[in-house]
Amino acid sequence: MNSLYLKLLNDFCHSGNVPSIPSDAIEGKPWVIKKDPLMDFLQKLMGEAKYRTMIQTSRLSAKIFYSAVGKFIAECTHYEDFQNQRAWTERNNMIKVLKWSEAKRNDSKALQNLIDDISARHPGFGFDKDFMLRILSGDGCKENANWEKLVNEWQLTLDRHIENESKEHIVKRKDDFKKGLDIVMRQVGNYMQSHNIIEQQAIQAWDMMDGQWTETEFERRLNVVKVQDKYPEIKEIAACMGRTADSNGRDRLTISSGTAMKMEHSSGSDIEGITVGNDLNSLLPLELAQYCDDAMGDMFIYKFLTKRLQTFRYKSEMSKPSRKLGFTHASRRGPMIVCLDTSASMYGTPQRITASLLALLEDTAEELRRDCFLIDFSVSIRPIDLMARRQRKRMMNLGFKDADEEKFAKGHVPFIGGGTSAKKLLDATFNLLDDEQNHYVNADILLVSDFLIPMVGKDYIAKLKNYRNTGTKLYGLSIKSADDKELNLWEQMFDKIYEIRYRQLRKY
Repeated sequence: MNSLYLKLLNDFCHSGNVPSIPSDAIEGKPWVIKKDPLMDFLQKLMGEAKYRTMIQTSRLSAKIFYSAVGKFIAECTHYEDFQNQRAWTERNNMIKVLKWSEAKRNDSKALQNLIDDISARHPGFGFDKDFMLRILSGDGCKENANWEKLVNEWQLTLDRHIENESKEHIVKRKDDFKKGLDIVMRQVGNYMQSHNIIEQQAIQAWDMMDGQWTETEFERRLNVVKVQDKYPEIKEIAACMGRTADSNGRDRLTISSGTAMKMEHSSGSDIEGITVGNDLNSLLPLELAQYCDDAMGDMFIYKFLTKRLQTFRYKSEMSKPSRKLGFTHASRRGPMIVCLDTSASMYGTPQRITASLLALLEDTAEELRRDCFLIDFSVSIRPIDLMARRQRKRMMNLGFKDADEEKFAKGHVPFIGGGTSAKKLLDATFNLLDDEQNHYVNADILLVSDFLIPMVGKDYIAKLKNYRNTGTKLYGLSIKSADDKELNLWEQMFDKIYEIRYRQLRKY
C-alpha cells in the first residue's frame, strides 16, 4: 500500500494534477482498493489550489512537498503497522476459535466469554453481540458456517477499529503538519530571495540534504553547487552529455532497423524464462487452471487487467540492438555513463569539483528522466546506478528504508584511493554499452580524471574507436593543478576533453 501512496504523490509532484483515487470498498474482493483515511487526506491536500500552483510553477516546491508529505505518509503507515502488530494476538485467536473442539463449541459459557470480550474490545464498531449469540445457540454451534461467520464479523470489526485509530491519528497530526510544510516553503523562498539563489542551484543543494530544512546545512550544500559558477566547464559538459532519438536533432544515434536475434547453440527451446504480463498466448498452465476455476475467475480477470499474469518469456521476442544497421538523428537527452577517478591524486579541489559536477548531472538526468550510471574507479572499480541510488536515498530520507551503504558524505563520492588503472573501468563500460537490458547501449561517456592513467593495450583502443565510429560520444574532463605540465596521452581517443586548471592552496 505504501507504494500506491508514493506513486500518487510522485505523479502529483511531476504534473501538479490531482490523480484519481478509487476509494469505495467492495466486500469479498480484497484486491479492490478500500477506502482509507490516509488516502482521503492526501486527496484533499493535493486538491488545495495553493499547493497545485506551487508544484506547477516550481520544481523546488515539488521536491519540498514530496519530502514533507512522504514523511507524513511514512509516519502514518508506521502507526497503522504498529496497530496491526498490537492486534496480532487477537488475529491469532481468530484462527484458534475455528479449531475449537466440539466439546468447547458446546460450552455456552466459553462462547459467552468470547463474545463479551470481542464486544468489550471494540465497542461501537458494528459487532452484533446478540445476533452472534443467537445463531450459535442450540444446534447452531454445530454448524461450521456459523463459526466462520463469527470470525468474519470479528475480523471486520477489528479492521474498522484499526481504521478508526489511523483516522484519529491523522486528524490529530494534519494541522501541525500543514503548518510545518507552509513554514518550510516560506523559509526556503525567503532565503533564496534574500541571497539571490537561482532555483536550479537550490534544487541541487536540496537533493544533497536529507529532506529536512536547516539553513546552515543548506548553505554548506550550496557551497558545493556554486563551484559550477567558478568553473563554467561543468555546465558545458552537463549540457552536451546524452542523446535520444529526435528527427530534428543534429547528432546521430545507432539504431537497428529490425530484430537481431541470436539463439545459443546449446539451446533446445525458445523459452527464455518467466515474466508477468497479459499475453494470453503465453500463459503458464497454472494461470489457465485459475481461469477455469469458478472461484478464482475474478482473480484471473484482476491479474489480466493489471498485467500481473505469469507468462512465458520467449527468446524470439527479445530484440537485440545492432551497432551496424544504421543511424538516426538525435538530440542530447539520452543515457549517460560517468567514469570518475577517485585515486589519491584526486583529493582536495578535484573532489569538490567532481561533487558539484555529479550534483548537476544527477539533477539533469532526473529532470529529463535519463538513465545515469557512475563507475567510481582507481585500481579497482565501484559501479553505482545513480538514479537507483537517488531513489534509495529518497526512500531512506522518508523513513521507508535503512541507511544507504553507499552514503555520499557531504555530497562527495566515497574515494577508493591508491593508484589508477583503466582496464577494469573499460571492461565495465563496454559491458554497459553492449547490454541492452540496462538501457545504456547508446549512452555517452564522460571520464573525469587528471588523466595520469597508464595507457591500455591496442585491443581496448580499437574497441573505443569502434564505439566512436558507431555514434557513441566520449568526453573527458581533465582536472589538473595549474603547475602540472604532463601531456594527456588519451586526448586522441576522445571527441573532446574539457580542462579545468586549479591552484593549490598553500598554508604557511
